[in-house]
Amino acid sequence: MLLYKRLLTVLTMVALVVTMLLSTSMSAAAEDSSGAVDTSKASGIKVMMNGYRYELNSAPLVSRGNVYLSVRDMGQLLGTIVSWNAAAKLVSMKYPELSVKLGYGAKIATVNDHQIALTAPLLNLQGRIYAPLRFFSEATKAEVVWDAASKTVRITRKDTYRKLNVGSPIWYNRETSDIYMARNEQYPVVLIGTLDGSLVGNISVSSGGIGGSNSILTIVDQHINEERHVLYDAYSLFIQNSKIVSQKKATYVQRYESNTTYFQVERPGGWLQRSVMTDGKIVAVFDEQGKAINNYDLPALVGKDEVYSVLAVGDDYLVVRPNQSGLLTLIDLKDHTTAVLADKLLAGEERTYALNNKVPYSVDGLKYAGDMGHGSLDFFFYSPTATTNRSVRLTYDRPSYEEERNNLPKPKSLSELAAVCSPETVTSVSLQDGDLVYIPLNSTNKADHESINKVCRMLKKFVKSGVEGAASTAEVETFFHGMSISFADGSYLQVQEAGQNRLSIATGRGKQLVLDDLEAYKDFKNLKVLPPSS
Repeated sequence: MLLYKRLLTVLTMVALVVTMLLSTSMSAAAEDSSGAVDTSKASGIKVMMNGYRYELNSAPLVSRGNVYLSVRDMGQLLGTIVSWNAAAKLVSMKYPELSVKLGYGAKIATVNDHQIALTAPLLNLQGRIYAPLRFFSEATKAEVVWDAASKTVRITRKDTYRKLNVGSPIWYNRETSDIYMARNEQYPVVLIGTLDGSLVGNISVSSGGIGGSNSILTIVDQHINEERHVLYDAYSLFIQNSKIVSQKKATYVQRYESNTTYFQVERPGGWLQRSVMTDGKIVAVFDEQGKAINNYDLPALVGKDEVYSVLAVGDDYLVVRPNQSGLLTLIDLKDHTTAVLADKLLAGEERTYALNNKVPYSVDGLKYAGDMGHGSLDFFFYSPTATTNRSVRLTYDRPSYEEERNNLPKPKSLSELAAVCSPETVTSVSLQDGDLVYIPLNSTNKADHESINKVCRMLKKFVKSGVEGAASTAEVETFFHGMSISFADGSYLQVQEAGQNRLSIATGRGKQLVLDDLEAYKDFKNLKVLPPSS
């Protein structure tokens, strides 16, 4: 029964791929020689699927009294993965418990190694492939009723498998909670295990972890409980060699932030990869072989019996958000302390709002940005009261690393770098405006030496005429705009525009020099040369 039940979807998606990929041009007339296509009779036809009207992308067709729909419309009724072999002119469709192959123009389809004759030919009209609804009924065992008076096709069908994400080859069996997955369109769909729960609401899926043979699949089920609260059931599935070997479930109320599933730690021999799972209270860490190596009890570490979102994990810290209080919290495993980051990073009205607002729930506007090394963690701050979606980048220096930071070599000052700046001490100069990258300057290229000397003169002008001021803390979460200067000793400087005829260089946290010099500004602009078009 299942074999027949999926056949038409196969044909619809198959034909769609054929339409898109065949190199030969399609005829403007229908290829079906058994009867003319009358598009006028199809005007106003409606299609109802399981009681809901399906909005057609293409108008239906009528041929010899049969109603046809485009394969795009039919294919969207059921999720599949389809691949096209251009050399063999063969379409393959994969689905849980079903594999179908169909050659273009064939009247027989191969379904799970069985040959099935098609009851009616596919139609090709103006480059679109159409399939008959009568065949759809016979192939899928769906109940199809034609209401001539209202020109409505009513289709009723039971869908056992739910594709969890349009772009991901992952399916959920509504009856058994089995999970099926394909690595990509070239691999078969396999049963990877059974979910310890039922999916009832809006589903989102993401894949993470180390990847390869060890990955973390996250399935989030958003639904509403009897008290009318929005719930997020977050399932974490540890998949090893295409099998679920461990799974956890965390339930969040009103809000959900994606839990991290991966991090790296540095060792003398290089970087080690780690996978992460959580049930909201226990954080489990796995090594590259999939072996559990650490478990962290979040309520015990924080001192509050809550469910937590885990936003970042490091070698000796965790960044978590309690579901109830909502305030981003750092757990420092080095000195066994915790810090509410809004209390440490925010000030004034923004701090007061974060700590006291409860409507609809607490919001501090902080998001983890990255580990900058030596105990310094960066965070993006989006003010909950601001009218724009601009972020401020803030840094929290963990007290447990203060001694290490104090012992770090002091960076060279702008004056020291400007004094030694030359094509012999500068290794490269790169310029970009967002994702627009210009031709870089390289000291190994003698043709770039004159331009590098202009950059050095610019730095000397900053030292002589630059005006010190407070740097703006606002940083939009996008690519860098400006010029980066790299020196042979590892030092670097960044120059940015600061208004009309003005440039700026950051000289320290919260400080900058601003240079108002037309010649230097023109040199800066002239250094931006786009690479030739390929």
